Amino acid sequence: MEVPDDLRAAARAGLCPRDRVEHLAVHPQSAEHFTLGFYLLSDSLEEAERHAEAVCRRLLGARALPAAHLLDVGVPLMPLSVLERRSP
Repeated sequence: MEVPDDLRAAARAGLCPRDRVEHLAVHPQSAEHFTLGFYLLSDSLEEAERHAEAVCRRLLGARALPAAHLLDVGVPLMPLSVLERRSP
């Protein structure tokens, strides 16, 4: 299996408004491994992780993604200096 070129479009097509996904990126790691990166609206880190996992599991179950296994869900933390520059 290889990561399809249209993976981002296929995953995006499987999203719905309740997913609250603002941006979706695909990061191919190799011909067989990829990472989905979501920018989604959430009230907490824990909620964001649960929500991202639920969206991934739904996309996998609906076959919106190629046959794959969910290995991990995590939210990268942004340095406070980045957040301070973005504040009005």
